[in-house]
Amino acid sequence: MSAASTRTRLSPAEFATGARRTIDVLDTRFLCDEDLADDLDAVLGEPTGPVGLVGPWLRPWRYGLLRRGLFKPSENMVAEVGRALTRLDRMLDRIVAIAKKREWMPPYPNLEGAIARAVAVRAQQPRPTGDFARDRAHLRRLAMAAADLRGLLTEDGEEAER
Repeated sequence: MSAASTRTRLSPAEFATGARRTIDVLDTRFLCDEDLADDLDAVLGEPTGPVGLVGPWLRPWRYGLLRRGLFKPSENMVAEVGRALTRLDRMLDRIVAIAKKREWMPPYPNLEGAIARAVAVRAQQPRPTGDFARDRAHLRRLAMAAADLRGLLTEDGEEAER
């Protein structure tokens, strides 16, 4: 007898339970993924201050080096912010989907407000505009919404690992 003929078929209920568990594991891995954390850090900066994709432009401005329109971003800078905006928008969409699924399942807190804020931020600008300042500001708003939701969804998991 071959290995295939000795396998038993799962009932639809058993299959659905196993599939749900697998999807939950994949969702958790996505939320805890280093790439997602690195993308958020690139936009928001490290905890010590803004040093990421969005942050560095603030420092020269404070010292008066870039005043009223003297700074013209290169095409590469505009394209980089546009790519980051598209990528983070997709990630936030996935985080919102995970949050909606987990919203009613304990031990997760009530996420309605954070979900609503994330959906509203995504709706403000559905795609990059090509305006560097506007895209950069929207990128930062997306990153803050993603970091908030990710923090709420991973809080319990991080405490359990300790």
